[in-house]
Amino acid sequence: MAVAQAGPSSGAAPRSKKWASFLRNNASLLLIYGLILIVGLYAATQAEHFRTMSNMANILRQTILLGMIAIGQSVVILTGGIDFSVAMIARVVALTIATIFAAQQSNPALIVPLILLGLVIGVALGSVNGLLITRTHANPFIITFGIASILRGVSLAIATTPIRGIPKPYLKIYDAKIGIIPVNVIVMVLIWVAAWLFLNRSRLGRALYAVGGSERVARLSAIRVNRTLMAAYMFSAFCAAVAGLFILSRSGVGDPITAEGMDFQSVVAVALGGISLYGGRGSLWGTLGGVLLLVMMSNVFNILQVNIYVQQLFLGLIVLIAVAAYKSPRSAT
Repeated sequence: MAVAQAGPSSGAAPRSKKWASFLRNNASLLLIYGLILIVGLYAATQAEHFRTMSNMANILRQTILLGMIAIGQSVVILTGGIDFSVAMIARVVALTIATIFAAQQSNPALIVPLILLGLVIGVALGSVNGLLITRTHANPFIITFGIASILRGVSLAIATTPIRGIPKPYLKIYDAKIGIIPVNVIVMVLIWVAAWLFLNRSRLGRALYAVGGSERVARLSAIRVNRTLMAAYMFSAFCAAVAGLFILSRSGVGDPITAEGMDFQSVVAVALGGISLYGGRGSLWGTLGGVLLLVMMSNVFNILQVNIYVQQLFLGLIVLIAVAAYKSPRSAT
């Protein structure tokens, strides 16, 4: 009799364990997208303008800049590092390309070559970060912050006032649409999918997770740690260069304050999305959630005309909560 009664209960137990395991493994994703839903519903009830199609399209466009930088930042943080030079790389690329356009009298024939040049500049700067980190074994924060300071000086040497003279065909990159959907939003969706496939389906992607989990174990597993770290910082800088080129297309000028604060915001988006700041754990879809939440909150704050100082205070509180929620596994033992 006891054996007969054990059947249903034994079947229910594995199901409950599966649900508990699912909730535990996806807690950060459920939290971030739950917050997005709450913020969206609140904004929809408080501001009629928030619900309009034009504002929805605007929010999606606003995610492109932060999203592009956050993708690269995610890859670096997964290795256990951090890249605080991304905003300055985006700025230097944008100012350099704008300067050449202006010098060549907005020649549209230079659009493709200069886009390629901007990407090359980004990758070259990322390789400098990677070389310094792998050769000196210094803290990545110190290295990338130092590079950012140098690049800030370089950007001021290039220009201290906005640079005009961007060709009109280049500016149309930002405004192009398929129906009501901006082309750049479609391209960004494809980039997110490609980046997720790269991290989860490629050998290098798995190596990035392994290095972030433990460099010593990764070396024992025949993973070339230095090459993996180099690839991570070069990819991060490549993403920053793409962001710089996008900013130039959106603004139409080479602005000396381009991408200001994007380095900090990208780290916040990654942390909010549940990627461990100690490396080795997290999902790119979590970062996407972090980007959407930050952009949506900024949009809502602007619509409701919330004071900028209050916005900064709120952002700081979010950072503290994120750090507390996703603490180091070592600190929990």
